Amino acid sequence: MEQLDQRMESELRGALRRYFSVPELYEPALACLEDKLQETMLFGKMTVLHYRMFKGEDLADIYRAAAAVELMILSLDIIDDIQDQDNGKMAWNRLPPGIALNIGIGLLSLSGQLILSTGFSSERKLLAAELIHQGIITAVNGQMTDLYNNVHTEEDYIAMVTQKSAALLVTSAMIGTVLATGEWREEVRRYAEELGIAAQIKNDIRDLLNWDDKNDFLNRKKTLPTIYLLQAVAGEEAWVTDYFEGRLNFADVADRREELERIIASTGTLIYTSFRMRTHYYRYLEHVEQLDPAPYWKELMLSFAE
Repeated sequence: MEQLDQRMESELRGALRRYFSVPELYEPALACLEDKLQETMLFGKMTVLHYRMFKGEDLADIYRAAAAVELMILSLDIIDDIQDQDNGKMAWNRLPPGIALNIGIGLLSLSGQLILSTGFSSERKLLAAELIHQGIITAVNGQMTDLYNNVHTEEDYIAMVTQKSAALLVTSAMIGTVLATGEWREEVRRYAEELGIAAQIKNDIRDLLNWDDKNDFLNRKKTLPTIYLLQAVAGEEAWVTDYFEGRLNFADVADRREELERIIASTGTLIYTSFRMRTHYYRYLEHVEQLDPAPYWKELMLSFAE
């Protein structure tokens, strides 16, 4: 996996230069990409890892395929943030919404175009392009559930996450798999899904404690931590439920951060959700063990659970 980040970054920058010919599109899109490059490109790495683990031979074009996956993720991040109206620190949220939306649509289309521009066999790159389209459609369905905040139970939450972040991680791993083997591998779907669920729970724990524009409590967003918290509060803590159900407004709770943190601690919200997160990580590890990859690849895959 050496020099993976550099190879993906080169493909990403090259794609924007080749396809975004209008400066008014290219320059803000590049700024969005710069923000993306500050993150760990997990999805693209999963694509390359699975391609190489399953003995794929074309080590040049797989980086372009991985870049396509990262463009898919970036485009959905942009569109999701426009819809959710949060995460204001990112470059796309400092742009007029219409401009950011056009960039998101352009990157979404570019992800499929990059796959089709690779030198893999027609059959395999069409399979990969189909996976990208299926992943996007699945994520859009999950996003509608998220937008309507139509999550009431833990089962609802897991179903939504399975359609969103977990499905996109499955897509990323499976693209590398089909480009190497030409086949869908069910065991890959199983462990990638578990890893995606665990990673989302981890993010949601962070977003409950992060007291800024992406705080899930302030945004009244139903996640595993907030669902558990709402079920656990009682008595004088009922203001938490009152805020979530709209009987209190932001001004009523804006200065109650320390009180909320005490309630989160006393209800065991973090203990419970961390346990659920670790459960999915352990299932991921079990599925990886069952696949029994070569030691080098196994070590890399296990590192994703750290």
